[in-house]
Amino acid sequence: MSMYQDFATLYDMLTFDVDYEQMADFIQSRLKQNGHDKGLVLDLACGTGTLTLALSARGYDMLGADNSEDMLSVARQKKGAEKILFLHQPMESFELYGTVDAIVCALDSVNYLTEAEDFTSMLRLCANYLNPGGILIFDVNSEYKFSHVLGQETYTYEQDNIYYIWENDFEKETGLCQLYLTFFEKTEKGLYRRIDEEHTQRVYTHEDIKKALAQAGLSLQACYDGYRDKAPDATTQRIVYEAIKN
Repeated sequence: MSMYQDFATLYDMLTFDVDYEQMADFIQSRLKQNGHDKGLVLDLACGTGTLTLALSARGYDMLGADNSEDMLSVARQKKGAEKILFLHQPMESFELYGTVDAIVCALDSVNYLTEAEDFTSMLRLCANYLNPGGILIFDVNSEYKFSHVLGQETYTYEQDNIYYIWENDFEKETGLCQLYLTFFEKTEKGLYRRIDEEHTQRVYTHEDIKKALAQAGLSLQACYDGYRDKAPDATTQRIVYEAIKN
């Protein structure tokens, strides 16, 4: 089943708890700290483009790339999207027409690269398309989150006219987590439409990431506990990595 194919139109409603403005503020502060007050930025695995648009509103020239045409279709309909070039391309084999000043890859998109070779390929492409001194900012779901939050847990949510069930199956031996999502969307006729999705994520340890960055020719600068200026600790669920192309 193609991930995000059926519920691309619901995605923004389901990420109601994501503070995109705070994320964009943090990314902007890190880019400015590294000398990028403006410039060309790629939002890799941009989804429906909410973060892409938030960074565009802060003065950056934006590109957005995603492997789901359905998600990009939603992104292209948003206000301000006419200023952004959205590309239908996967993370591990994307192609640009030239170099960029920064690349961001948010909301555990990296964890969807279930083969370590694909992660390394993505990082090498980032290094290839970054200008010297360019910045890569990406985040991952941490080992702690996979083991202690997702694990074998089942969660239920109700948001507006949507009810959904989220089941997890994490195998520490393989480092893979299966995510099973079942959505019930209330239609105008009062009936419910069922949508089933199955996703797979892979845990990447700090050592995995450091090694892959080095292999790609990128230098790790800092790690953060989410999109805030704080170092991660043993219970951090989302770790943000900042790397530079020398």
